Amino acid sequence: MKFVHVSDIHLGKKLKTIKGDLELDFYSPLKQIKEVIYEVRPNFVFICGDVFHYKNHSADVEEIFIEFLIKIYDYVDFIFIISGNHDNEKRLYNFSLFNKFLSKGQKIFIYTGVDLMNDIKDEKLRPFSFGEVDIVFLPFLEYKLALNAFYNLDIPKEFAYSFVYSSIMRDFLQKSRGKFKFLLGHMYVENSVLGNTEARNYINDSYYVRLGDIDESFVYVALGHVHKFQKIGARNIYYSGSIIPLDFGENFDHGIIVGQVVNNFPKIEFIKLNYKEFITIRESKNIFDEIERNKDKFIKVIYSSLDYEILEKIAKFDNVIKLQKEIIEEKKNLEKSTDELIDPFDVVKMYQKYYEIEKKQDIIEEVVKYLTRIQTETLT
Repeated sequence: MKFVHVSDIHLGKKLKTIKGDLELDFYSPLKQIKEVIYEVRPNFVFICGDVFHYKNHSADVEEIFIEFLIKIYDYVDFIFIISGNHDNEKRLYNFSLFNKFLSKGQKIFIYTGVDLMNDIKDEKLRPFSFGEVDIVFLPFLEYKLALNAFYNLDIPKEFAYSFVYSSIMRDFLQKSRGKFKFLLGHMYVENSVLGNTEARNYINDSYYVRLGDIDESFVYVALGHVHKFQKIGARNIYYSGSIIPLDFGENFDHGIIVGQVVNNFPKIEFIKLNYKEFITIRESKNIFDEIERNKDKFIKVIYSSLDYEILEKIAKFDNVIKLQKEIIEEKKNLEKSTDELIDPFDVVKMYQKYYEIEKKQDIIEEVVKYLTRIQTETLT
């Protein structure tokens, strides 16, 4: 039994740069994934959320994904897709209509947060079953929506979101009879190592899922949401990570997972894809040489004392897409600097920085939890 695990494609993602909006290349990585599928011929392809980056994505972006589905359709038994926090659930669900055009059978299964809520309401939760295989779907749910689904239960405030997901899992598994159980989820699990571009509104204590709340009966847990490839804990719980870096904060390998279940145990291989990397270069005497040596990469230049003429020359390089002035904080050790840009809408980070500068101490953990909860409830 073979599978390919993909997540966080983020089709349509654009970057604000000194040269205007930069459209990232998704054709090349999707072509590489297609070639892996041609070679492996997996039984299942798992696509674990955030297929698109913007909820109002363009028709051109949709066509990229349509072409990908068409080209892999005849090389797999099933394609399973769940929605992530970035996806427009109604538009994503429409891709299941392609079953009618591509085959007499039904290979594409799409399960969104709307489907999950409806199945909970109608008491119709059940896994997808195929022979000895059962697949449980846990697409992304908004915090308030998740808790409203279980309004009649006495849920403790701490780990409430985790409790809800655990309850949904149990309801699914009560209907499971298969020998091999898979879980597809778009969630933030404890001990995950984050990148720098995940939406912090949806990756915080309110959206935290405890490792112990994931049932141990799953032979493999395929996750999306976190952009760094990693195994969580000692069990077979994996994030495949995003297929390409989405900004300068994701300087780690990106790709997909190819797996095969042998003797009820998955053998896993991470396949790194080829893509244009993002690197950061600091001001130096050899800065032009460094830029020349890295022409195949996107570059951000951090500077503190370069004059306008030099900056103008640097900006003319096609691969230099960001210039950032390094700010030396007067109230801290002058040898230390920060290139962190704080989102004015991120209340937690604003207060953390205030505590560091004014009070010269870390913000109290309880205050962080309180502010995070308030911010999440305000934004959802």
